[in-house]
This record gives sequence, C-alpha cells and structure tokens, in this order.
Amino acid sequence: MTTTILRADELARILEQTAPHRSESTSWKPGAVTLLDADTTHLHAVTTCRYTLAVASAPACGREGGDGEAWTAAIQGHDADSLATWARSRGYDEVVRLIVAADRVEAFTPTSALRVPVGTSPFPLAEWRQVLAADLDGPTDSTAAPTALDTELLRRWSDSGDIVWLGQNRRSGHLLVLGEDFAGVQMPVKKDWAAPSGPAWAAADGGPVAALPLTDPDDDFARLRTEMLQRVVLADESAKDAYAANDRTAAAAIVTAAGSAYLAFQALRALEEIDPRRAHRLAAKVCDDFDSGEFTETAYQAAQAAGLNPSAWVAGYNAAQAAVQQS
Repeated sequence: MTTTILRADELARILEQTAPHRSESTSWKPGAVTLLDADTTHLHAVTTCRYTLAVASAPACGREGGDGEAWTAAIQGHDADSLATWARSRGYDEVVRLIVAADRVEAFTPTSALRVPVGTSPFPLAEWRQVLAADLDGPTDSTAAPTALDTELLRRWSDSGDIVWLGQNRRSGHLLVLGEDFAGVQMPVKKDWAAPSGPAWAAADGGPVAALPLTDPDDDFARLRTEMLQRVVLADESAKDAYAANDRTAAAAIVTAAGSAYLAFQALRALEEIDPRRAHRLAAKVCDDFDSGEFTETAYQAAQAAGLNPSAWVAGYNAAQAAVQQS
C-alpha cells in the first residue's frame, strides 16, 4: 500500500474544483467518477463529462511506503463529495494521510478517519495527461475568432479559482482554462452558422467608455460586516437606555441580538481567512435575504430540514406570552 500526505484543505479544494465536471448523464455512467492520480510530488483530481476535462493538483507533504510509486484510484462521485466534505470539516491546517489499497482509499487525520471504496469501472480517460498536454503545448490564441461555447458547460468553471486565464488552442479549437494548481479544457459547440455580428447598440456613440473594473456601489461583504459591528458597538448604549427605563425585557433582547451579531461577525471573518470567495458569496446571499425579508422563513425551513420542531417553539412562545398577560 502507498500513503500520500497532504493538507486537508488542499484535498477538499481539488475535489470541489473538479466536481462540476463529472458526468451527470445516465447514458454515460463512466464519467460519474473522480480520478485520484498521485505522483511523487502532487495529488491530482481529474473529472470529465466528455465535453470538459478538469484537473486540479495539490502538493504532497510527503509519501510513505510503495517505494515512491505513482498510483491512481477512481472513486464514485458521491464518495468524492463525501471525502471533500470530510476534508473541509477537518480544518485548513490539518494533515491527511491517504492510504490506497486495491479496493479502497482510506483517509486519516489525527482526529478522524474516512474510508471510500474504489470504483469497479476505470476512469474513462486514463490518458488525461496526454490530452491536456496536447492542448497546453500546442499553439494558443486568446484573441481568436468568436467560437460557439455551451454556456451550461461554462458555468462549471466558476469553482476553478478567483482568477483564471482563458485561451484557445488553434489546432483543436478547445477552450483552455488555467488557474493556480488547476487546468481544464472545453470543446466548442459545432454549429453550421457563422458567429453573429455585434449588436448595433454596441457601436452607439454614447460618450466616453467606462473603464473596467467598474466600481461596486454596494459591496455586500463590507456592508454586512459594518452593520454587524455597528450593532455590537451601539448595543451597549441601547441596553443602558433600556435599563434606565426599567425595561429589562428590551435590555435582554438587545444584548442577545448583539451577541448574535458578534458571533456572525467572527464567523464571517474566519470564513474570509479560509475562503474569501465563499465569504463574499455568503454575504451577498444574506444581504439578499435581508432585503427581501425572507430570512425568517428560510430559518424556519432550515430548522425543519434539520429535524427540529420550529412550530413547537412558536407555540411555546405564544403560550408564555399568554400566561404573562393573564398574570
């Protein structure tokens, strides 16, 4: 058996980045797997749906056993997702030991372990290195003539990294997507019709052209962080006013809300340190829920999904209020 050692967050990252490119088609089941491919220096996660190929790599901290030999293991998509979730929950600085046997992949940290079976069918593109090299080593052109691309496939690259480089291989026509420790290709859509010309309004004389990037008038992350800190700071003053008015119920509510805001601020700050992109996406989602007023309904549904009983909470609160009014 061979053991590859790497950081838990790196294992989670390469599995998450390549997951969107697994095949979901029931007519092409070989693609519903993730290939783990290790050499002497890196662990690679590889997926394909026939139309896109995604490869993410993570540096190995070390190897044990197996005489330093390379190894591969194809695991089912749901097992790859379980492994990614497990690794993400370990903490970004925890070390994972991947032990590979003929029928299983075992992952160990000092605090936890997970075992997933190796798939019975092989990865459909065993020569992925040659396929990728053929595109990467060939002539590229990032300003080629317009090429038809499937937008549903384009969405899969959203997890490839905060910044990616896009190019096109002149020989194959494949779109190249390159990021830090990530590489992928997407085949173009074969269409008989020529690329449409630019719309008329694109050439309209509307004054000076704005420079990119455009300013963001509503930075949701900064807005949410400011509001949470403001609530915590001002809660002390509001609580003093409530105590002065002998309204202990209001004072308790203010302190509780301030505590929740402080907890949310610390959680958001920690998430930003680990994964800034997800932190900003979370802030945008929360701000949308606040603006729409649907966050209470979302919380109610989340409580139900977690197996809790929010209706009992509401009934208990109403009963307590009725008892106070009667007394």
